[in-house]
Amino acid sequence: MDSLSYALLADIGGKDYFNKAMAYDHDAWAGTDGTKYFDSVGQLLKQTANTTVANANNENYKKNQQLILDNKALFMPNGTWVVDEMKDAPRSKGFEWGFAALPGVKANDQYAYTYFEQIWVPKAAKNKALAKKFVAFMYSDKAAKDFLKGGAVQPIKTIDSQLTKEQKGFYDVYNNGAKVLVGGFKNAKAVEGVNWTDTLFGEMTSVTNNTKSVKSWQTDVVKAADKLR
Repeated sequence: MDSLSYALLADIGGKDYFNKAMAYDHDAWAGTDGTKYFDSVGQLLKQTANTTVANANNENYKKNQQLILDNKALFMPNGTWVVDEMKDAPRSKGFEWGFAALPGVKANDQYAYTYFEQIWVPKAAKNKALAKKFVAFMYSDKAAKDFLKGGAVQPIKTIDSQLTKEQKGFYDVYNNGAKVLVGGFKNAKAVEGVNWTDTLFGEMTSVTNNTKSVKSWQTDVVKAADKLR
């Protein structure tokens, strides 16, 4: 739900609003756009499959993903790795993976969130020259092919020609009108009693279970944002 949230925030108010939300801005979470975010997610959570929360753990999460392959759920927020993760799972006749950006809240505003893994050479490394050669190798054709086998895509210009039909189905989202969204929450000093991830994303479980209202969830997030900011 984190990636879905990032894209939805940008859909609602554009990148400027997204950046304010990432900086724990009060109005970004408490204002009109913030309320639009919470209400929109609240509507989605009302339509969540009954078994989703119970299976949302390391042992059973694939049962949730199986609902898609069985045509018992229309969509799920997920990453491109799900294809490989479910490659041996049974599926309904004619099933094919599909991927789309979130429907734009405003016309012509659709974002799909992505992120980059990190690689660097420590300042005190003994073999910096070799390390830099290895970093360069990570962008070679051979390395790109090896990454693709594991479902990861290297950010190099020639990568389109190496993608499988299934992989293209995911990454073509950017060729079909979706805007690229990258970024994340700013680093903040730890505040006793505040866990941003648990509040923003974890409380979705309570909303899904009807043990917390959308309004209460928003209030909790605003309080946490104010403390972190």
